[in-house]
Amino acid sequence: MTRKEQIVQTCMDIFSEKGAKGLTMKAIAEKVSISEPAIYRHFHDKEAMIVAMIRQVRDELFLRVDKILRCSLTSLEKLKRIYTHHLSYLKEKKGITVALLSESFFYDQPEARQQMLFFSNGYHKKIQAVIALGIEKSEIPDTVDPHAASILFMGALQHLVTLFRLTGDEEKLDRAAGEVFRHLKKVFTGREDK
Repeated sequence: MTRKEQIVQTCMDIFSEKGAKGLTMKAIAEKVSISEPAIYRHFHDKEAMIVAMIRQVRDELFLRVDKILRCSLTSLEKLKRIYTHHLSYLKEKKGITVALLSESFFYDQPEARQQMLFFSNGYHKKIQAVIALGIEKSEIPDTVDPHAASILFMGALQHLVTLFRLTGDEEKLDRAAGEVFRHLKKVFTGREDK
Protein backbone atom coordinates (compact mmCIF):
# COMPACT_ATOMS: atom_id res chain seq x y z
CA MET A 1 0.00 0.00 0.00
CA THR A 2 1.43 3.38 -0.99
CA ARG A 3 1.58 6.27 1.45
CA LYS A 4 -1.26 8.01 -0.43
CA GLU A 5 -3.43 4.87 -0.23
CA GLN A 6 -2.61 4.59 3.46
CA ILE A 7 -3.72 8.20 3.99
CA VAL A 8 -6.98 7.59 2.09
CA GLN A 9 -7.72 4.46 4.14
CA THR A 10 -6.98 6.36 7.34
CA CYS A 11 -9.27 9.19 6.19
CA MET A 12 -12.04 6.65 5.57
CA ASP A 13 -11.60 5.15 9.04
CA ILE A 14 -11.66 8.55 10.74
CA PHE A 15 -14.52 9.79 8.56
CA SER A 16 -16.60 6.69 9.35
CA GLU A 17 -16.06 7.13 13.07
CA LYS A 18 -16.12 10.91 13.50
CA GLY A 19 -17.39 12.50 10.28
CA ALA A 20 -15.79 15.45 8.52
CA LYS A 21 -15.19 17.35 11.75
CA GLY A 22 -12.91 14.58 12.98
CA LEU A 23 -11.02 14.52 9.70
CA THR A 24 -8.18 16.84 10.67
CA MET A 25 -4.61 16.88 9.46
CA LYS A 26 -3.50 16.26 13.03
CA ALA A 27 -5.72 13.17 13.42
CA ILE A 28 -4.59 11.79 10.06
CA ALA A 29 -0.92 12.47 10.79
CA GLU A 30 -1.14 10.71 14.17
CA LYS A 31 -2.82 7.59 12.72
CA VAL A 32 -0.46 7.35 9.74
CA SER A 33 2.61 8.32 11.82
CA ILE A 34 3.74 11.13 9.53
CA SER A 35 3.98 14.88 9.92
CA GLU A 36 1.04 17.11 9.01
CA PRO A 37 3.03 18.89 6.24
CA ALA A 38 3.79 15.48 4.68
CA ILE A 39 0.06 14.96 4.09
CA TYR A 40 0.02 18.07 1.88
CA ARG A 41 2.38 16.33 -0.54
CA HIS A 42 -0.55 14.06 -1.41
CA PHE A 43 -3.65 16.22 -0.76
CA HIS A 44 -3.89 19.99 -0.91
CA ASP A 45 -7.02 20.22 1.31
CA LYS A 46 -9.85 18.31 2.97
CA GLU A 47 -11.99 18.34 -0.18
CA ALA A 48 -9.22 16.54 -2.07
CA MET A 49 -9.30 13.85 0.63
CA ILE A 50 -13.08 13.55 0.38
CA VAL A 51 -12.79 13.25 -3.41
CA ALA A 52 -10.20 10.48 -2.97
CA MET A 53 -12.52 8.66 -0.54
CA ILE A 54 -15.47 8.94 -2.96
CA ARG A 55 -13.32 7.54 -5.74
CA GLN A 56 -12.15 4.66 -3.58
CA VAL A 57 -15.70 3.78 -2.50
CA ARG A 58 -16.87 4.03 -6.12
CA ASP A 59 -14.02 1.86 -7.39
CA GLU A 60 -14.52 -0.78 -4.69
CA LEU A 61 -18.29 -0.97 -5.18
CA PHE A 62 -18.08 -0.92 -8.98
CA LEU A 63 -15.49 -3.70 -8.92
CA ARG A 64 -17.96 -5.85 -6.98
CA VAL A 65 -20.90 -4.89 -9.19
CA ASP A 66 -18.99 -5.47 -12.43
CA LYS A 67 -17.92 -8.91 -11.22
CA ILE A 68 -21.58 -9.78 -10.54
CA LEU A 69 -22.64 -8.44 -13.94
CA ARG A 70 -20.25 -10.87 -15.65
CA CYS A 71 -21.80 -13.89 -13.89
CA SER A 72 -24.33 -16.09 -15.69
CA LEU A 73 -27.27 -15.33 -13.44
CA THR A 74 -30.77 -14.08 -14.06
CA SER A 75 -31.32 -10.36 -13.74
CA LEU A 76 -33.12 -10.83 -10.42
CA GLU A 77 -30.24 -12.93 -9.09
CA LYS A 78 -27.81 -10.20 -10.15
CA LEU A 79 -29.91 -7.53 -8.45
CA LYS A 80 -30.06 -9.61 -5.28
CA ARG A 81 -26.27 -10.11 -5.30
CA ILE A 82 -25.60 -6.43 -5.93
CA TYR A 83 -27.98 -5.54 -3.11
CA THR A 84 -26.34 -8.03 -0.74
CA HIS A 85 -22.81 -6.99 -1.67
CA HIS A 86 -23.67 -3.31 -1.24
CA LEU A 87 -24.97 -3.98 2.26
CA SER A 88 -21.90 -6.09 3.10
CA TYR A 89 -19.70 -3.23 1.94
CA LEU A 90 -21.75 -0.87 4.07
CA LYS A 91 -21.09 -2.98 7.15
CA GLU A 92 -17.37 -3.24 6.35
CA LYS A 93 -17.05 0.52 5.88
CA LYS A 94 -19.44 1.54 8.67
CA GLY A 95 -21.88 3.34 6.40
CA ILE A 96 -19.31 5.70 4.93
CA THR A 97 -21.41 6.27 1.80
CA VAL A 98 -24.00 8.24 3.81
CA ALA A 99 -21.33 10.35 5.46
CA LEU A 100 -19.65 11.06 2.14
CA LEU A 101 -22.95 11.92 0.50
CA SER A 102 -23.86 14.37 3.24
CA GLU A 103 -20.46 16.02 3.12
CA SER A 104 -20.35 16.31 -0.64
CA PHE A 105 -23.97 17.40 -0.93
CA PHE A 106 -24.45 19.84 1.92
CA TYR A 107 -21.16 21.70 1.94
CA ASP A 108 -19.50 23.96 -0.56
CA GLN A 109 -17.28 21.32 -2.13
CA PRO A 110 -18.00 21.37 -5.86
CA GLU A 111 -15.45 18.72 -6.87
CA ALA A 112 -16.64 16.32 -4.17
CA ARG A 113 -20.27 16.89 -5.17
CA GLN A 114 -19.39 16.29 -8.82
CA GLN A 115 -17.56 13.04 -7.97
CA MET A 116 -20.49 11.83 -5.85
CA LEU A 117 -22.88 12.64 -8.70
CA PHE A 118 -20.65 10.73 -11.15
CA PHE A 119 -20.62 7.79 -8.72
CA SER A 120 -24.38 7.89 -8.18
CA ASN A 121 -25.19 8.19 -11.89
CA GLY A 122 -22.79 5.37 -12.76
CA TYR A 123 -24.36 3.09 -10.17
CA HIS A 124 -27.84 4.03 -11.39
CA LYS A 125 -26.89 3.17 -15.00
CA LYS A 126 -25.53 -0.24 -13.97
CA ILE A 127 -28.72 -1.13 -12.08
CA GLN A 128 -30.90 0.25 -14.87
CA ALA A 129 -29.02 -1.90 -17.41
CA VAL A 130 -29.57 -5.06 -15.34
CA ILE A 131 -33.30 -4.32 -15.17
CA ALA A 132 -33.49 -3.51 -18.90
CA LEU A 133 -31.71 -6.77 -19.72
CA GLY A 134 -34.16 -8.62 -17.46
CA ILE A 135 -37.01 -7.10 -19.44
CA GLU A 136 -35.35 -8.04 -22.72
CA LYS A 137 -34.97 -11.66 -21.52
CA SER A 138 -38.58 -11.71 -20.18
CA GLU A 139 -37.30 -12.20 -16.60
CA ILE A 140 -38.90 -8.90 -15.63
CA PRO A 141 -42.25 -7.72 -17.08
CA ASP A 142 -42.06 -5.04 -19.76
CA THR A 143 -44.43 -2.94 -17.62
CA VAL A 144 -41.48 -2.16 -15.31
CA ASP A 145 -39.73 1.11 -16.08
CA PRO A 146 -35.95 0.45 -15.73
CA HIS A 147 -35.22 4.06 -14.79
CA ALA A 148 -37.87 4.25 -12.06
CA ALA A 149 -37.11 0.72 -10.80
CA SER A 150 -33.42 1.59 -10.53
CA ILE A 151 -34.28 4.66 -8.46
CA LEU A 152 -36.43 2.49 -6.16
CA PHE A 153 -33.58 -0.01 -5.82
CA MET A 154 -31.01 2.68 -5.03
CA GLY A 155 -33.40 4.57 -2.76
CA ALA A 156 -33.98 1.42 -0.74
CA LEU A 157 -30.23 0.89 -0.39
CA GLN A 158 -29.68 4.52 0.59
CA HIS A 159 -32.33 4.35 3.30
CA LEU A 160 -30.84 1.13 4.67
CA VAL A 161 -27.39 2.75 4.67
CA THR A 162 -28.83 5.72 6.60
CA LEU A 163 -30.58 3.40 9.05
CA PHE A 164 -27.34 1.53 9.70
CA ARG A 165 -25.31 4.73 10.01
CA LEU A 166 -27.73 6.11 12.60
CA THR A 167 -28.22 2.92 14.64
CA GLY A 168 -25.16 0.75 13.97
CA ASP A 169 -27.52 -2.19 14.46
CA GLU A 170 -26.55 -4.94 11.97
CA GLU A 171 -29.36 -7.24 13.09
CA LYS A 172 -31.97 -4.55 12.45
CA LEU A 173 -30.34 -3.79 9.11
CA ASP A 174 -30.42 -7.46 8.06
CA ARG A 175 -34.11 -7.84 8.99
CA ALA A 176 -35.09 -4.65 7.17
CA ALA A 177 -32.92 -5.49 4.16
CA GLY A 178 -34.54 -8.90 3.70
CA GLU A 179 -38.04 -7.48 3.90
CA VAL A 180 -37.23 -4.59 1.58
CA PHE A 181 -35.72 -6.85 -1.08
CA ARG A 182 -38.75 -9.14 -0.92
CA HIS A 183 -40.90 -6.10 -1.80
CA LEU A 184 -38.49 -4.91 -4.49
CA LYS A 185 -38.65 -8.34 -6.08
CA LYS A 186 -42.44 -8.08 -6.11
CA VAL A 187 -42.15 -4.71 -7.88
CA PHE A 188 -39.72 -6.18 -10.44
CA THR A 189 -41.73 -9.35 -11.12
CA GLY A 190 -45.29 -8.40 -10.26
CA ARG A 191 -45.68 -11.51 -8.12
CA GLU A 192 -45.27 -12.64 -4.51
CA ASP A 193 -42.50 -14.97 -3.36
CA LYS A 194 -43.75 -18.47 -2.75
